[in-house]
Amino acid sequence: MIRFENVSFSYADSLVLRNVSLEIPNHKFIGILGPNGGGKSTFLKLCLGFLKPSQGRIDRNISKISYVAQTTSLSDGGFPATVEEIVSLGLPRVFSLFHAKERKERVAKILEEFGLYPLRKRLIDELSGGQLQRVKIAKALIKNPDFVVLDEPDAGMDEQAHESLVSLIENLHKSGKGILFVSHHPEDLRNADAIYFIEGGQVLPYGEELERGHHHVDL
Repeated sequence: MIRFENVSFSYADSLVLRNVSLEIPNHKFIGILGPNGGGKSTFLKLCLGFLKPSQGRIDRNISKISYVAQTTSLSDGGFPATVEEIVSLGLPRVFSLFHAKERKERVAKILEEFGLYPLRKRLIDELSGGQLQRVKIAKALIKNPDFVVLDEPDAGMDEQAHESLVSLIENLHKSGKGILFVSHHPEDLRNADAIYFIEGGQVLPYGEELERGHHHVDL
């Protein structure tokens, strides 16, 4: 569980989140909506411990969390890497050179699960947007986390790749993993256990923000 108790956060003099209190259970599917610049990414970074609250307290008792960031790049272009090389970077350190066989088997298994095995030797820079996002999620999941945090992983995808990714995320939840999924599309969160809307420093249950005069996310 991740628990926020009266949490506020500011960048310099700019208040981003104000007096937030909520709980995110370990095995639930939680959706996050809100406008650009509304504080969604800051909220995720607080959940993950990348940022510390300016006020209040955050408790975490989830041992294994994986994060899929919003950025679409996995390679700096100066050092080309293949799909299987990138995915293998997500393995725990215990899978060293002394466990070469287990390492290879673990990578092959997750590539199969994500439909990436035929692309295993392909360079990252040669992938489509949908394929790249699958690689990022496979890299995050190869260490078998209990909870997965995704920050708009569908950015830049075409409609078919987008729907495929949403189905993949829903299946992850069905397999028993907790999900915290930031999206611009309410329909992506149709199977979420709870949805929150972040804007104007507040984190409100989705629907309540309309009653308080906040803007709706464009469908």
